Amino acid sequence: AETCRDYLAVPVVKGTKSPSERFAGADDTFTIEALMQNGWALQSGTSHFLGQNFARAFDVTFQNKDQKNELVWATSWGVSTRLLGALVMTHSDDQGLVLPPMVAPVQVVIVPVGRGKKENDDKVDAFLAPVEAQLKARGIRYKVDDRDKVKPGSKF
Repeated sequence: AETCRDYLAVPVVKGTKSPSERFAGADDTFTIEALMQNGWALQSGTSHFLGQNFARAFDVTFQNKDQKNELVWATSWGVSTRLLGALVMTHSDDQGLVLPPMVAPVQVVIVPVGRGKKENDDKVDAFLAPVEAQLKARGIRYKVDDRDKVKPGSKF
């Protein structure tokens, strides 16, 4: 839940599955349900407390400090590509996908305006140098969109 909230900016609700919904053979199944833009919930991760049920069925043991065999206590947990689907469904629309800053390959795009004449180019470059240095020093992933053949409006 914390990873979804803090890194993916996907709101989730934590819960426990009912006995009829839990993983077969599990004592408990815990889940995170991602909330989609349309109000629906998407199961995005589960954790199953298997107790000793599978250890008993498959004779999975360990040797304790007294050199006696005991059944293991087991869990099973994970997320799948469904969580990536939740990320896309949460942060996209008909205009495209905007990833949250923690996972975006580029966090800031700088669009220099006013270039085209030598004296302006020098001023813009002088302005950009300390800005780029500050971003780099703070570990912010950035890109300068300095394509000459594209006007700023199209870059935005």
